[in-house]
Amino acid sequence: MPTTLHQGAARLLVDEPEQAFSCLRSVFGLELPEFVRVQTRHAVLDRHLPMAGDTGELRPDALLSAESPGDPLGGLGLIIEAQRRPDPIKHRRLWVYWAHASEELRRSTAVLMIALSDAVSRWARSLGQYELPPREGLLVLDRHNMPVVRDPATARRLPAWSTLSAMIHGVHGDLDALKVVLPVVLSLEDERRWRYASYLLCAVDPQSRAILEGAMSTQRIPISDIERRSIAFHDGREEGRTEGRAEGRTEGRAEGRTEVLRELVETVVELRGLPVTVRLRRALEGCASLEGLRLAQRRARGLRQASELGELIALLEAHT
Repeated sequence: MPTTLHQGAARLLVDEPEQAFSCLRSVFGLELPEFVRVQTRHAVLDRHLPMAGDTGELRPDALLSAESPGDPLGGLGLIIEAQRRPDPIKHRRLWVYWAHASEELRRSTAVLMIALSDAVSRWARSLGQYELPPREGLLVLDRHNMPVVRDPATARRLPAWSTLSAMIHGVHGDLDALKVVLPVVLSLEDERRWRYASYLLCAVDPQSRAILEGAMSTQRIPISDIERRSIAFHDGREEGRTEGRAEGRTEGRAEGRTEVLRELVETVVELRGLPVTVRLRRALEGCASLEGLRLAQRRARGLRQASELGELIALLEAHT
């Protein structure tokens, strides 16, 4: 189950797709043609079914496409993946994503990995050595090459890119970008304001989170409202509604609401600065009861320390 941190990292480049391609030039030094249109193309992979024995969807975190009439292939595709931990299954699946995207878009396609830990940076950069012949397979965006946004004007012009900078450096304890970006994020006048704020909260340690919450308290918006406005609320709820309308079945709507509540419980735990453990994820995935998940959401909002996670897990397991 993707976390708010994971989803947020990829979603930010979807919010500013032109900047995603711009960073291929500025960060990785790639020579690219001029593009006339950049768009999200996530839906081109929707037709692919899950792999045998896999309950997850066979698609990347995000897929963008840029058009260039002067380019022989018509432009460039860009797959975006965010990772917090090395994943041996993802190693091979990345190239399945690449094959599907490249075939559907009919153009050259790059794979950009947003590394949210040094372990992922090392893992992602080493994947090419296992291929024959050995080669670099991924573009890895991490704290070593992601620019630190220190200019408020840049943060105002590119709030999503700047938030991503603050996240990538914030997970490693470097708050320089965050100090510049947070006031800009809190000044946004649309739904990005609290969505980006929730990403920043999930990217920092508990002590830094307390500082952020203090800064946000001056906005007179309680932390529960940030939870409600998080990615689980914005993206998941609408996805559940769409699924229900498309299928026209009560069970479709219920399944959508169940998944939203699972993500929301995990988001609340993250915002409390507590670890989302393997056991907790299993308990969430195993709980199909709407009432049980609603109770878990209320219980999660009262968590204060990691030792209390056992009670939350027990509640979920009692409604399996």
